[in-house]
Amino acid sequence: MKLYQYLLDAAQEVPDSIFLEFQTHKFPFSYVAAEAKKFAAGLVELGLKPQDSVGVMLPNVPQFAPLHYGTMMAGGVFVPMNVMLQGDEVEYLIRDSDIKVLVTYEMFVDSVNAGIKNLEHPPQVFVVGEKIGAHKPLADLAGDATDFEPVVVDDDLPVMRLYTSGTTGKPKGAQITNANVVANLTMTEAVFPVHEGDKTLCVLPLFHCFALNGVLNGAVRNRTGVVLHPRFEVEACIKSLAEDGITSFAGVPTMYFNMLKHPLINDVEFPQLRHGVSGGAAMPVEVLSQWEEVTGRPIYEGYGLTETTVSVSINRPEKRKVGSIGRPYPKVEVKIVDEDGKELPQGEVGELAVKAPNVMLGYLNKPEATAEAIRDGWFHTGDLGNIDEDGFMYIVDRKKDMIIKGGFNIYPREIEEEIYALPEVAEAAVIGIFDEAKGELVRACIAFKPDQSVSEEDIRAHIGKRLARYKHPNDYVFLDELPKGPTGKILKRELRDRWEQWNKDRVDEPGAPVSSS
Repeated sequence: MKLYQYLLDAAQEVPDSIFLEFQTHKFPFSYVAAEAKKFAAGLVELGLKPQDSVGVMLPNVPQFAPLHYGTMMAGGVFVPMNVMLQGDEVEYLIRDSDIKVLVTYEMFVDSVNAGIKNLEHPPQVFVVGEKIGAHKPLADLAGDATDFEPVVVDDDLPVMRLYTSGTTGKPKGAQITNANVVANLTMTEAVFPVHEGDKTLCVLPLFHCFALNGVLNGAVRNRTGVVLHPRFEVEACIKSLAEDGITSFAGVPTMYFNMLKHPLINDVEFPQLRHGVSGGAAMPVEVLSQWEEVTGRPIYEGYGLTETTVSVSINRPEKRKVGSIGRPYPKVEVKIVDEDGKELPQGEVGELAVKAPNVMLGYLNKPEATAEAIRDGWFHTGDLGNIDEDGFMYIVDRKKDMIIKGGFNIYPREIEEEIYALPEVAEAAVIGIFDEAKGELVRACIAFKPDQSVSEEDIRAHIGKRLARYKHPNDYVFLDELPKGPTGKILKRELRDRWEQWNKDRVDEPGAPVSSS
């Protein structure tokens, strides 16, 4: 079944059942479906053709859902965009996806304007709020849905494009089909059955696959409720878990960590909460144990990727192993392989490969990257791990240099390229360093050309104009030369191993590199 059909059916059969709650407002399925149809009709009236892309750069606001389902009703490809993107990043996504219509929030208009200023054929921009400059308010996108019928798209074509950065430093658009999402929902519901009256708290950003496919699309299929928060705020999150009838919560480890640090956590109870789910980064065992001790509610750690729609594996209520990422969901095959793709024996560490009905079609406009990632039907994740005798999976390292900071994926190459754009820089390497609260922080290691330098403030200003804030290095280390192997490759592992000594040096030695968060 089409994702949007779940919404239309719910609007017919349980029209008054609440789908979304936002602040003091409640939106039933019938309202969201009607809005989705209006947006779909409006997109078609604008000239949107099947497989044209619609970009949405919004925080967690109620308009997100009808735009999501309305785009699919119009036959378009939904492209959720990180709200922290800056002009050049916005421009890249618009060009790569050939976005025809872009909906944004008034506070992000400057970034959108910077992203479209160099485009010969910019998308039509609509703003949630009042008319801003040449951009129309979102209300103007609503069309006449009286006789509108959804545009049917073949099941083997993408309905959404979820961007994830790669080792080239440029984001890659994972092509996700309707069948991918339905398969993902089916497998997750087999492990965690849905109950009537269930309600999920969504503080994860809807532009990310975890919230979009793990929360929103699951709720519309099962006719359950979603309480939307614009962003994660610790006290508001705790109060919502306690007061809003929340039965499940999906978050990244830093959210659980920060809630445990707030004094309110010891003064409330979560009467209807059955469990929490954690993903996006490794869950520290001590955080999981403390959460369960304080709240009396379990956390089930799982693993997934944008390219797998969201899910690969999870710990289950009936059996789990703390510190693992659980066992594969139903219909998900996994194996550990060496560099030649040969399967390794149980317990040995190698790259995790996945074969499942929720694996993407491939990357947009990147046939070589697609061929590298998907080989003989197996998606190669780039993560290193092993599988124990009970089928539980463990991630022990990342084959790629990705940094996970507060649940956000950060790829060093993208930051390094911006640093190398400074003519004074001879060498640069960006690494992740452990941080209890964020999981990892970003450290930039730089060596300048002889007799040349750039101040840390100027480097920060340079990065600030080009990359989203969450990608900014937390600190900088300036060295005469970066460590290298026999082939001249910078040894990032050695740089990571030095970080404790660097911290000591900054305290004990005058003139040592300055760190700031």
